Amino acid sequence: MGEENNIILRTETLPATVEELIDFVIVSNEAVQSFKAKLKACDKAELAKEARDQTLRDGRQLSRLHLEAESKLGELLKDMDDFHSSGRGTMKRKELPNGINKKESHYAQEISKHPEIVEEIFAKKQNDIPTRHDVLKKIKEKKREAKKEQQRKEIEKGIEEPDGLYDIIVIDPPWHFDGKYDADGRRGTATYPQMTYEQIRSIELPMKDDCILWLWTTHKDIWEAKRILEHWGFDYKGMIIWDKEKMGIGTWLRFQCEFCLLGIRGKPLWENKGLRDIIREARTSHSRKPECFYKMIEDNFVGTKLDYFYGVKRDGWDQYGTGESSL
Repeated sequence: MGEENNIILRTETLPATVEELIDFVIVSNEAVQSFKAKLKACDKAELAKEARDQTLRDGRQLSRLHLEAESKLGELLKDMDDFHSSGRGTMKRKELPNGINKKESHYAQEISKHPEIVEEIFAKKQNDIPTRHDVLKKIKEKKREAKKEQQRKEIEKGIEEPDGLYDIIVIDPPWHFDGKYDADGRRGTATYPQMTYEQIRSIELPMKDDCILWLWTTHKDIWEAKRILEHWGFDYKGMIIWDKEKMGIGTWLRFQCEFCLLGIRGKPLWENKGLRDIIREARTSHSRKPECFYKMIEDNFVGTKLDYFYGVKRDGWDQYGTGESSL
C-alpha cells in the first residue's frame, strides 16, 4: 500500500475514462483511509512534529486528488441514470459500468455538484485529512437545512385556509425536537420547521360544534398534547397506540410506538363499538402516518374530514399545511 500511495501522490493527470476513474477512486479512497490511520497513530505515539506534518500534507494532497477524481467521475456518470431507447419503442435504464453501483454513482454525482462544500471541509479541517464521508455528511446536512428553509418561506408566504368547518380533524403538529441533527449519529430530529407548545396551542381549528379530533403526538409531548387538546375545547376520551413494528431511536428506551389522542367536542356521530386502542403497521418515511389509521376513520366515520399538517393527499379529505414536502 505504501508504494501505491506514492504512485497516487505523483499523479499529475486524472484518468480520462469512467472505468479508469472507478479504479482510481477505489484505490485512492483506501489510500486516504491508510493516511488517516497513520495520522492517528502519529498522534497516539506522540511522534515528532515533522513526521506528523509530512503525513498530514501527504494525506491532504491524496484526499484532494481522490475527491477531484470522484467529482470528475460524477460528471461522467450523471446521465447514466437516464433512460434510453431500446429500439423497440420501449425505454430502458442505462447500465452502470462494472465496479460501481447506483449508490456509489449517486455519491460521486453529489460530490461533483458541490465543489464549494469540498473547499469548506478542507478549510475547516486544517489539521486533519478530509474524506469523502466528511463531504457527503456536510452535503446531507446542507440539503436538510435548505429544505427546512424553503418550508419556512412557504409557511411565511401563507397557506390557503381550509374552507368551512369539519366533523373530523386529524392533526399532526410539528412538535419541537431537542438536539441537533447529525448525519452520523442523532437523526431523530425534524426535517421540517417546528412549532413551540404555545404556537400549537394558538392554532384555531376549523371545527364544528360536534367534532371528533385525532391528535398525533410523541412520547415527549404526550402530556402537553392532552392539555392542548382540552384547550381547543375537546374532552379527552382515549388514545390509539401505533406499533411501528420497527425499533426506533431513544436515549433511555428505544421507541417503537407513536400516540394519537382522541378528543370529542359536543355530540358527534359515533356508532362503532369495536375499535381497539392499538394499530400495527410498519413505519415508512419520517412522520408519515399509517394507512390503516386513515382506513379506520374512513370505514367507521362519516362527515367532512380535514388532515391538518397532512402527509399525503387523500380522496375525501381536505388538506391543510405544507404537505409531503414537510412530512
